[in-house]
Amino acid sequence: MPTQAEIKHQRLMDQAERLIITNGFKNVTMEEIAAAAGISKMTIYNHFDSKEHLVEEILMRTISRFNMDVVEALTKARDTFEKLEIYFQLGQRASEEYSAALYKDVYEAPYLLEKLSAYKKETTLKILLDILEKGAKKGEIRAADQEFVVILLDVVNAGMMQLMPQYGDEEMLRFNRRLFQFIRQGLMVSEGR
Repeated sequence: MPTQAEIKHQRLMDQAERLIITNGFKNVTMEEIAAAAGISKMTIYNHFDSKEHLVEEILMRTISRFNMDVVEALTKARDTFEKLEIYFQLGQRASEEYSAALYKDVYEAPYLLEKLSAYKKETTLKILLDILEKGAKKGEIRAADQEFVVILLDVVNAGMMQLMPQYGDEEMLRFNRRLFQFIRQGLMVSEGR
């Protein structure tokens, strides 16, 4: 059974995540987070030395949760293309949860962007690389420089994230579907699979 301190910490993380994802982190104060979590501002500073540290933990937590969701969903996939489709669908769904303000805030915070990119490279992109490498070994996709494919997809994804606030959800969904088809065709083995 969780302790009172663990319950407070969980409530803090949940409420901070909700506010930051909805409003961006520049538009949310520590006072607002404390009020939403039903704790004092001092309690937040007992756990985090700064707002930036709290934001970093929140965003790492969302990436970690995404990774767990992807790994779990991949167990149900029959082949490499189904795994890639799951990966992209879950990525699209996750990206739709975040406000344009949050994307803007992250891209205007180089330190945070660098930390998130490094963490994503060590976790999320390794999942994608594993999908591609296993698919190539099974002969389900073209044997190519899979690390290059992962870097290319990461660059495209970063560009999409920056453009999201400028385009509507439908346009981004259409783009994501077309991107998946493009990738699928590029990775197909010669039998035209």
